[in-house]
Amino acid sequence: MTKWDPDRYEEFFGERIQPAHDLMARIEISGSGLIVDLGCGTGRLTAELAIRWPDASVIGIDRSPEMIAVAPRTGVTYELADIESWSPATPVRLIYANSSLHWIPDHPALFPRLVETLAPDGVLAVQMPLSWDQPSHRTLRDVGTEYDIEIASPPTLAPNDYNEILTERAGRTEVWVTTYYHVLRGENPVFRWVSATGVKRFLDRLPERHHAAYLEECARRITAAYPPNSRGETVFPFNRLFILARSQS
Repeated sequence: MTKWDPDRYEEFFGERIQPAHDLMARIEISGSGLIVDLGCGTGRLTAELAIRWPDASVIGIDRSPEMIAVAPRTGVTYELADIESWSPATPVRLIYANSSLHWIPDHPALFPRLVETLAPDGVLAVQMPLSWDQPSHRTLRDVGTEYDIEIASPPTLAPNDYNEILTERAGRTEVWVTTYYHVLRGENPVFRWVSATGVKRFLDRLPERHHAAYLEECARRITAAYPPNSRGETVFPFNRLFILARSQS
């Protein structure tokens, strides 16, 4: 299995972090309690959670030792664990899951389970990409089929489905979708973006001897799909799904 590369992931950190900040700005909790950054990655957002809620105990959860190894330690603790099997020892004031739950299967079971771990009036805050049907990710799939690799679509549901599965378990649920128009620079930036995240699922299925050829063909097709403008900028539209669910008091 290919390893996560923290440096490559953070190349477009400013663009990747904007939806995370937009989600964080909508969270209304106060006081102490347990805050969990579920799928914390390199821990930058985990540290921000600790700064915003200094009276809370903040834990970052991730299954990648490479990511956790570079995470900041000030005011935060980390646990190496899979989201599927993670269970808190005490009720949680806030579960913050930025761009992580689309990797986890069976959302009709996952989301109610997470809400059930919340303390009274606790919050589940989620952001997930809706990128599967974008040209960038279609290219990864199209080239993959040439190597007899078929990747199932992410388990992400239609936006209103989350209202349906949470309405009886959460006191209030908000769901919305935002399209970000990222202005990227440099050579083939959209390919560099997906090569840090989405391409991993394909490389994990592909013999290593084919990695270079697969990546080269993906890069060629993606640069054709996202040509730079006259200023050398590449506009990358990207849809994001947001969910806020508050447990019943």
